[in-house]
Order: sequence, then C-alpha cells, then structure tokens
Amino acid sequence: MSLKHFVFNTKDDFITYLKHLIILASKGIKRYEEQINQLGSYIEDKKLIERPNRLISSKEYENFKSMLMFSHGYLLNLFGDQSEMGISYQNYRKQLKKKARTLNFNFLELTEEQKAELNQVTTARDWSHHIPVSLMHAQNELALEKNPAVVNPIFYADFQKYRGIWLVDLYRESVENLENFKRLLELLKEDYSVITGDPCMVVPITFEIREIDDLEIPKISYDIQTKKIKTVEDIRKMYRENS
Repeated sequence: MSLKHFVFNTKDDFITYLKHLIILASKGIKRYEEQINQLGSYIEDKKLIERPNRLISSKEYENFKSMLMFSHGYLLNLFGDQSEMGISYQNYRKQLKKKARTLNFNFLELTEEQKAELNQVTTARDWSHHIPVSLMHAQNELALEKNPAVVNPIFYADFQKYRGIWLVDLYRESVENLENFKRLLELLKEDYSVITGDPCMVVPITFEIREIDDLEIPKISYDIQTKKIKTVEDIRKMYRENS
C-alpha cells in the first residue's frame, strides 16, 4: 500500500489515527481562536460595532479575512475532507463503518444530528476549496444580460476602503464557525474515550523555541507525495542520516 494512504487493519490503527486528529484539531482551533480574538480587539479599538459605517482600509480587511480563511480552511479539511489521501474525521468515520464491527471493538455511534453536522462541514469544505461556477452565475451582469461577452479593456472592482460592518460580520461568522469546530473536537475526544476505554485528556507541552529541524516532517511528507520516498524504510533511512 502506498504511503499516501493510511491502512486501518487493527484497533491500534484507529487509535493512532484518531490521536493524530485530536492533536491537529486542538492546535488548529487554538490558533483560530487567537486570530478571532485579535480581530475582536481591533473591532473594539475602532468601535466598529457602535460605528458600523466607519471606513477601514481594504488592506486591513483583506489581511484579517486571509488570516481567518486560512485557519478556517485548515479545520474544514481536518474534519470534512473525503479524499482518500487526506487526514480527516470524515475519513476516520468511513473506515469505522467498514471495519470496526469486523475487528470487534467498541466505538462511538454518531447521532443523526452529529452526522448532519459533519456532513455540513464537508459541504462547506467542498464549496470553499474551489471557485464555484455559481459565483459567476450570481453576478448581476450575467443574470440580467447587461454586458456583452467580448469587452476591451476588462474591468474589475478594486475597493480602496470597506465599511466597518464587513469586519464585524467576519468576526461574528468566525465565532460561529469556532463554536462548531469546538463541538466537533469534543466529539473526537468522546470517540477516543470510547475506543480506548479511558478519558481523553489533551495537554500542550510548551517549548520556548521551534528549531528548523521540524521542517523535516513536511519535507518527508512532500517527498512521499512526489514519490521520492516510497517505503517506511526510506523514511527511517532519512531520520538515521539526519540524526
């Protein structure tokens, strides 16, 4: 089996995969919450709730939007991605459905409401990770057939400023997203408790400095994706050479 896939053959495989999901989700949610709080402080300083029509620069708006969209997109992938080569809770649940009863171990049964919430994350992930044609159809010039197909020059909107309400709306939407992700993280932890038979405790370990050596992990991952590394022995060899 290719290293691009994770094979679920034993109960321990499920525990290992779920543990990795919990670590990534805990770190991702912490980072997302810090960024949302940063936006909240900016909104408070500028009094944008009381003054929603106050003008802010497009750079300020786009910087906050880009920062939050990156973290939001990461968490959407972590919970909702259904591609075979992606790490996600959705894929974990699919493998549980296929193999858990055969392997004969306890696992968490999701309610219909929980399944629907997870599927909503997948839908949001699929919508936000490509540029949907619906955005083009939504333009009034297409719907109302206002402009011909051939134009020269081609114009596009370049806004210099935004109303403050745009950031307030971004903040409120992000807070709602954060609460959804927190609920899903609790679901992961509950899942882990059921499969292991022990309470799930997540404790961060603080390091003062992150050394550049940590780049070895994404480099190995990239080499797997590009087929420069093909076996576990290849990975072991890299670690031995760099130790």
